[in-house]
Formats: sequence, structure tokens, C-alpha cells
Amino acid sequence: MCAEDLRLGVLGGSFNPIHNAHLAIAERAMEAFALEKVLFLPAGNPPHKPESLADKRSRLRMVELAVEGRPGFEVCDLEVAREGVTYTVDTLRELRALWPGARLWYIIGADTLLELHTWREPEAVFALCGFIVCARPGWTDGEAKECAKRLRAQGADIRFLHMPGMDISSTRVRESVGRGEAGAEALVSPAVWAYLRANPLYRR
Repeated sequence: MCAEDLRLGVLGGSFNPIHNAHLAIAERAMEAFALEKVLFLPAGNPPHKPESLADKRSRLRMVELAVEGRPGFEVCDLEVAREGVTYTVDTLRELRALWPGARLWYIIGADTLLELHTWREPEAVFALCGFIVCARPGWTDGEAKECAKRLRAQGADIRFLHMPGMDISSTRVRESVGRGEAGAEALVSPAVWAYLRANPLYRR
């Protein structure tokens, strides 16, 4: 597969921690949009950093463990390696330099779709990649579709990914781990669960 023909998915996020729904979304996006590979892109120092955010090297390591041995999945450490605040537009420019002829598809949730207009240089982002939007529980189709309509008028290429909702979130994983709840290990891959047991990232 030459670079000019490559359909490259990018799944960015804090991955705080990465969980099974992230993996399911990537698998479904690969299948539905004929992506040759999906890059998992942990955020380094996002502009709006929550207090609960684990250090970037730990989050990167958990992503590496989660995708190991899964065909078509790769880890991208561009944002973790970058100093200072990280912005998606800068990362997309770096990816474009690495794969100049590839078609980039950024995979996001419907909640992120509603925030795209607040990103740095949104029109530059729209020129660099298309968006695959996965609906999450609690977000109405109508709200997301109206937002997509407005952004398409600004040049964005937005496609919707239809898949059953999974009641898993990083917040739920952190809370389950912090409380020591039984069944928390079912929310993440076995390798990530072993890492969480060995490292007190979210324990109270």
C-alpha cells in the first residue's frame, strides 16, 4: 500500500486510561471506513488539563499495552514527546509531513464534535483531515447533525459512525479503580488492568 493510497485513522484523546470502548470504536471505524491503520494518539499537555489527568508517560504506556498485538493499531507519541501545550492542528501538520499523500480521518465522539469550533485554527484542521464521529450515550442525533451541517459549510468533511453504545468511560474506570470495585477489570484490557494494579494512578 503506497502512502498516496493510505487511509489513516487517528484516535486522539487523554486515554486516562484507555478502555475497551476506545478499542471497539477503532475496530469499527477501520471496518466501516476501510482504514488501513489507526494511530492511537495520547494527549501530552492539553490546553484544558483536568486535575485527574495521569502523567503522560503512564497514559502512553497503557495505550501501548492495550494495542499490542492488534493488527492495524499503532501508537503515536507525537503529542507526548512535544514540550509545552499540545494542539491538534500542530499534530495534524506533523502527521501530514510524515504521510504527505495519506487521507487522514480523525475519530472523535459526538461531544467533541460540538466543541470543534473552539479548537485552535479550526479551518486549518478541516483542511488537514476529515472526521469520523461516533455517537455517545446522552447525545441526540439532531444536535450532532445540526452541528455537522454548520461545520460542513466551513469546509469540514464529517461522517458518522453507527455502532451500539458502550457504557464505558475513562471516568467510570478511574472511579471503579479508586473505589476498588469488583468488575473494574472488565472495562479495560488485561494488560492495562495489570498496569493499573501495579501503579497507583487512580487509587484514593
